[in-house]
Amino acid sequence: MKKTFKYIGNYKLIDIIGKGGMARVYTAVQMPLNRVVVVKEMNRSIGGNLRQRFKQEAMLSATLNHKNIVPIYDYFNIGSSNYLVMEYVDGLNLAEVIEMGGPLHPVITGLISYEICQALDYAHRNGIIHRDIKPTNILLSNEGEVKISDFGVAKAESSPDLTATGVVIGTPFYMSPEQASGKKVTYQSDIYSLAIVMYEMVTGKKPFTGENAQEITVRVSKGKYKSPLWLDPHHSLRLSRIINRAMKKKLRSRYKSMSAMARDLERFLGWKNLAQSQKILKKFLAKLEYTRQATTLVKKPKRKKKRHTKKENIWLYIILVVILLLLIFYLVKIFLFPV
Repeated sequence: MKKTFKYIGNYKLIDIIGKGGMARVYTAVQMPLNRVVVVKEMNRSIGGNLRQRFKQEAMLSATLNHKNIVPIYDYFNIGSSNYLVMEYVDGLNLAEVIEMGGPLHPVITGLISYEICQALDYAHRNGIIHRDIKPTNILLSNEGEVKISDFGVAKAESSPDLTATGVVIGTPFYMSPEQASGKKVTYQSDIYSLAIVMYEMVTGKKPFTGENAQEITVRVSKGKYKSPLWLDPHHSLRLSRIINRAMKKKLRSRYKSMSAMARDLERFLGWKNLAQSQKILKKFLAKLEYTRQATTLVKKPKRKKKRHTKKENIWLYIILVVILLLLIFYLVKIFLFPV
C-alpha cells in the first residue's frame, strides 16, 4: 500500500518526532529545495501569551546566526495554525547520549560544554537569555557538531517579560535558584542551568530530584547538592571546580559571563583537544551508535548463578575441616615420626 503524505504549504511531512502540550514537531521535506527540515506546529488550542511566545521564538532565533545554534528557516500561518521551520540535525539529543553512554568522560563533557558556552555567549552578547537549557535542547550531529535549539521561552533582555512576576518558567531539574524562586532571570541563570547539564553528563545523575515539580524547585532554591567530584567515576577535580563555581547560589560568586566560564574550560581541555573537538565528538558518537546496535542485535542470555543451600554449605565446611585435619596429621607424622 502506497504511503500518503500530509502537506503543510511547501513542506511534505515525513514523521512526527515530538509531541507536547504546546506543539507538535515533524521531520519534513522542503519541496522546492528538496531539503530535510524540522517543522514545529503550534497546537490550535493554545492562545494568549503562549501563542505570542511561539512567535517570539521565531523572531529571536531568526536574529541569531551562529554555528552552535539551530537556524530558523521560515515562520508562517495557515488559518489559525502557526508553523516554525528549522534545520534538521541528523544525530542525537544530549539526553539520549547521556542515557546511552553516561556518565560521560570529563573530556567529552568539557568539549560539549565548551561548544554550548560559545552559543550562549553569542546569544547573551545579542541580548538574549535562553532560560531553558537542558539536555533535550542540545543536539549532537553525527559529524560531531553541537547545537542549541528551542528558544521557546527565551527572552530578549530589553523586551518586556511575557509572564507575571513570580511565575516560574523553564524545566525544574535545570533551573537556577533565582529562576526556581520566580525572581528575575539573568545571563547568569543560563550559566547555572548549563552547569546542571554538565553535572548530569559527568555523573549520570541530576543534582536535584524530587517526587514532583514543587519538591524539585524547593531543593533548587536551597542550592544544596552533592559535589560532582564524588559521583564522577574519573574524579576530575578541575572539571568539578568549574561546575561548582557555575552552580554557586549567590550571583556574585558565580561566573559573571559565559566567556569567563569558557576560558576555564579552555584551560581544562587544552589546545589539542579543542583543535580536534569535532573529530573527537564524531568518533565518540559513532562508537556510541555502534554499541547501541550491537546491544540491540545481540542480547546474551543471563546465566543464573547456582546458589548453594544451607545444608550443602554445612557439608562443604565439614569436608574442608576433615581435609585440613588429615593434612595436619600427615605433616605431624612426617616430622615427628620419620621413617
